[in-house]
Amino acid sequence: MAGIMPNTRLAFFCCSVALILFAGTLHWTGWADACKGYAMLISYGLAFLGCLGAWAGFPDGFRVSQKIGLILFVSLIVRLSMMGIPESDDVYRYLWEGKLVTAGESPYTFPANHRHYLPYRDAYWEAMNHKDRLTVYPPLAEWLFAGISSVAYTPWAFKILFIIADLCVIGMLIALSGRYELTLRNVLIYALNPLSLFAVAGEAHFDVLLILAILLSVWFAEDRKFYWAWFWLGMAIQIKVIAVALLPLYVWRCQWQKSWVILIPLVIPSLHFMATLPGLFHGLWHFGGFSAFNGPVHGPLSAMLTGDTVSATGVVMVLLGIVALWIIRSILSFPKAVYLTLAALILFLPVVHYWYVLWVIPFMVLFPGLSWLVLSFTSGAYFFSVFSVVQGDAWMLPVWAMWIIWLPFLLLLVYEMRFVIVRKFCPDKAWRKPETLAVVVPALNEENHIETCLSSLKAMQPPPDEIVVCDGGSHDRTISIAKTMHVRVVMGGPGRGAQIRTGVAAISSDVVLVIHADCLCGADVRRRIMAMLERNADVIGGAVGQRFMDSSAKLLLIELLNDVRATFAGASFGDQGQFFRITAVESMNGFPDYPLMEDVELSLRLNRIGRVVLLDGDIRNSERQWKQHFFKRIGLVLKLVFIFHVNRLLRRDVTKQLYAKYYNRKRYRGCDNIQQK
Repeated sequence: MAGIMPNTRLAFFCCSVALILFAGTLHWTGWADACKGYAMLISYGLAFLGCLGAWAGFPDGFRVSQKIGLILFVSLIVRLSMMGIPESDDVYRYLWEGKLVTAGESPYTFPANHRHYLPYRDAYWEAMNHKDRLTVYPPLAEWLFAGISSVAYTPWAFKILFIIADLCVIGMLIALSGRYELTLRNVLIYALNPLSLFAVAGEAHFDVLLILAILLSVWFAEDRKFYWAWFWLGMAIQIKVIAVALLPLYVWRCQWQKSWVILIPLVIPSLHFMATLPGLFHGLWHFGGFSAFNGPVHGPLSAMLTGDTVSATGVVMVLLGIVALWIIRSILSFPKAVYLTLAALILFLPVVHYWYVLWVIPFMVLFPGLSWLVLSFTSGAYFFSVFSVVQGDAWMLPVWAMWIIWLPFLLLLVYEMRFVIVRKFCPDKAWRKPETLAVVVPALNEENHIETCLSSLKAMQPPPDEIVVCDGGSHDRTISIAKTMHVRVVMGGPGRGAQIRTGVAAISSDVVLVIHADCLCGADVRRRIMAMLERNADVIGGAVGQRFMDSSAKLLLIELLNDVRATFAGASFGDQGQFFRITAVESMNGFPDYPLMEDVELSLRLNRIGRVVLLDGDIRNSERQWKQHFFKRIGLVLKLVFIFHVNRLLRRDVTKQLYAKYYNRKRYRGCDNIQQK
């Protein structure tokens, strides 16, 4: 809803960005040089908190162009602050191999420590890692290294180029968000994520170029410009060979007859190295077939096979193939299929460095998930390896640090996968394009709010096709006011769930939006809901998102918690403006008629059927229920939700008892004379 941006939200956003800038500034100090390990861990943690805070507190009241400008500006300044992070020793290989190519040599002929390369040794060669191995970088990457090295033979040249590429990635994510009618603030999940800040602006890993090429390929595939989609996939493979894992998906989805275009980026950069190119494949096999490090599946499997790394690699490749086949056949959205393929690749790779996780993070902008968000945080434990280097020992990552990285993520991933398992791994359903929208308003003794609520609904552009007020037995003027507003009034049973179920049964529209009687609805809500469902055939519903009419730090906390829960866990509350396709709710035996927790139950059922989203706020709520006993109320809500979930697992309906407890009654006796807040 347009209006003046609350100062509390803007202040929270600015403080969060300042926290990230502070985390980056630490690396320009002498303390960071003296205590490198602690500096990396502390600044990474601070940057993550700043990222989460900036996302949650992203300010309202801006036009789209202003939001884009704000995102790009903040993304640039935080990257500049992170340039003080010491570059990775991988960058020294970029520089040195670029120097070889510029001199007419091939890095695929011999390992870097071969005497043939004696004339080219320098300080960067001395600082390189794995000098005894052949390179694993494809020809296009080598040409890129050569170009940068010939312009400026310094790690700063790579940092600057990769920051520019990273800003291009952010631009692509902004464009993709607009295409799918997603909230722009989700771009901050990548733009301010410490993974991207440390890996790209800090350590200067060139994986950002891989990500950019993949996003361009996805963009053109969605545009059905398949020649360009294949071209950019070829570019991605030429940047990092691991992108070849996407080939089966592209063959299935992107008109394989046009796949010959991929030969252009694959062949042309390789011509100069053709005689020595087998060295690249030898280096890749040595790296991927015999090496093992930090693989969440490969590592335990290798241990079970008594250290047989090669056999473990064979097993995980078979598992990856099975998962990739399921993705190809079951996932409706092409971007989501790419995302899940890359995610599976990370899970099954024998070697997983922390910046590999970055391949997935851009797709969290489109498909937010709690497990990968947590992994982007726990990946900071990778920097425990710095302590061994500082002490003069060989580089190593303690096993307990790997547990810190992977265990929380894997537990959450299993939890999130429960809905896929419940659906028995069935393919996504393509829901038909919706045409009409109805608004259902449950009400009970709401004479002070119902008129303004209905007025905001009628002011929608375009207006709803139906507005139904579901009354639960009001004793005041609620019904008469609703009738004077020329909306349909139906009588429901006691409890909000029964009221809404009655209202849903009375409408004939394709989509239902549930708005509480003390809420105001923004004029653009109907358009955004219909556009979301039209452009995302796999989305079945979700929530609009709420803001309080008043502005305070306490109320901002509630808004932030609601947004985090709805975005990353798919669990929304009724006052966030829940919406859904009517056919989806009919397929789950109608709207749940619980007197309390009907909104939680709805979220759980929707998640079992398909994908849910948060539209990022255009519902204004009354703060009346939070005026007294604020923290006591938070505790009560958390307690009741927990009790509901536990009893739901035990297949027990305790919602009547919870209703009585919530409204401080001795027992459930309907809801007469109780306002449902």
